[in-house]
Amino acid sequence: MWSSGAERPQERVGRDACPHSWPYMAALQNKNLTVFCGGALVEEQWVLTAAHCLFNKSKHTVVLGAHQPSTIINETEQQRFKVIRSFRNPQYDSSSFENDIMLLKLSGAAKLNKYVKRLPLPDSFEDLKPGTRCKVAGWGVTSTRWQSKYLQKAKLKIVSRESCNSKYANKPKITNNMLCAAEEDPRCLRDACWEDSGGPLICAGRYSGIISFGRGCGEGGIPGVYTRLTKSYINWIKKTISCHRDP
Repeated sequence: MWSSGAERPQERVGRDACPHSWPYMAALQNKNLTVFCGGALVEEQWVLTAAHCLFNKSKHTVVLGAHQPSTIINETEQQRFKVIRSFRNPQYDSSSFENDIMLLKLSGAAKLNKYVKRLPLPDSFEDLKPGTRCKVAGWGVTSTRWQSKYLQKAKLKIVSRESCNSKYANKPKITNNMLCAAEEDPRCLRDACWEDSGGPLICAGRYSGIISFGRGCGEGGIPGVYTRLTKSYINWIKKTISCHRDP
């Protein structure tokens, strides 16, 4: 979900990522192999994503090690799992997008190799300064108005909450639990978009956020909004995994 009304974006520009250069990426996929959200592998049996990515255990699959997740035969690096449990943050608010974070417990443990790796959770929690350089990736909607066949990446920079709130007119309000990021060059339209939700935001080499929502995709200088990985969220993640880990 990318909150901007029913219309698709006019344009969204990214670049093909080098195959398997984001080995922690997870693709959340429906029965017809369409990716509807992204995520990151944080433990061998756990994927972190956005709470608004409505996951149906009987219909959906998590794919690891994919560059082209819609292809099964040609990508032997892929590992596919069902989800046995999902854990939304209990304070998630669908109207404000506050606490837009969710854990998925996979049906088995991922086999770690050069194609499938964990993304370490942050161990420091200072706020990111405006201008901090970030990167994001996903299989969402592109300039063709269709999903990308291959994993796309884009470079962004952090935007101040004050500036971000002015763009959104406090609807919803951008809180300290959120980060805003936009393309460095306002003439470009690089941004996360539909079906990228849940994917990781990497800033200054650190897992810093989760793709949450936006208005349009790179349009009108409006930044995308990300769930910020705060100390409180990290504690919730670690507690949830610890309490529900297989014996």
